[in-house]
Amino acid sequence: MIYDFEALAEVFRQLPEDAAERAASVICDHRRVFVYGAGRSGLMLKALAMRLSQADRTVYVVGETVTPAITEGDLLVLASASGNTASVCRYAETAKEAGADLLILTASQKSKLTEISGADVCFRTPTKDDAINPESLMGTLFEQALLLFCDRVVLCLNDDFSAMRKRHANLE
Repeated sequence: MIYDFEALAEVFRQLPEDAAERAASVICDHRRVFVYGAGRSGLMLKALAMRLSQADRTVYVVGETVTPAITEGDLLVLASASGNTASVCRYAETAKEAGADLLILTASQKSKLTEISGADVCFRTPTKDDAINPESLMGTLFEQALLLFCDRVVLCLNDDFSAMRKRHANLE
């Protein structure tokens, strides 16, 4: 079964109780937020970007044609289970050089990414490289936890949810 709800619950039991609140606070402290992850992790962060946009935050997805240069005072949210994804590490270095802050979401305490900037949130899940059973197919547990965590972060922003609904896409 690809949905192992007990495994997901265990991932969240192992996170600090205030992890989502701290991540929301970091987001609130920045005027612009950029998000990036490769593959499915990137899709989870695109979902976060959508919700942040609905919460009236200025947010960009790295790699999109309308994404401006990252600068000092900006935040780059990065997700990589392994912490060794080349593009994620490269963007972390570029953002730091530009003076931006990083929010790192990973499953690895020791990686190239955490050498650049320590893990802000470390999910205790297998990565695609060390998942050995079908229930954690190539990092699925990390990606599922990431999506739920990001939704919790948005809830911690304490925004006006009726206003968020009004900002939801109407060109569907």
